[in-house]
Amino acid sequence: MHSPTSSTARPDRRPAVVVTVPALTLLGAGTEPATLDGYGPIDLDTARRLAGEASSWVRVLTHPLTGTPLALDRSTYRVPTALRRWLGVTSPTCVFPGCGRPARDCDLDHLTAWNDGGATDGDNLAPECRHHHRLRHESRWGPSRDPVTGEVRWTSPLGAEIAEDPPPF
Repeated sequence: MHSPTSSTARPDRRPAVVVTVPALTLLGAGTEPATLDGYGPIDLDTARRLAGEASSWVRVLTHPLTGTPLALDRSTYRVPTALRRWLGVTSPTCVFPGCGRPARDCDLDHLTAWNDGGATDGDNLAPECRHHHRLRHESRWGPSRDPVTGEVRWTSPLGAEIAEDPPPF
């Protein structure tokens, strides 16, 4: 175990303080308290003071009823546990056509690559089993999500579009 003053301490590692403030409360249209992670409810003035002293922010859009993270700030690549669970409900299996591997055994992949500006959110993530994840990145197979229906479609190397859940043969 290393002490914070040892030569192997990482100076770039800073503690994270998580304060959740409901958007309506922040805008003055709600009365729900802010929450300090690991502590509990705090008053809005304290939340504002903590936020004002923060050196950086990570914005998280949450579902208004469940609190499940739905979209994260562009600076966040890693998928939080609650969002992973949500995606397991909305996409219970690998999204490659005909694959039935359970989402819990899949990688979550950015449909629009992170390096290309893709967000870490429910609209841009989908479960892909390791085989289909590799196929996607090592070949010309490519997924996309219909912005209206939310359906994932795959384009084959020859240009054919195939729905995630194709009709039976």
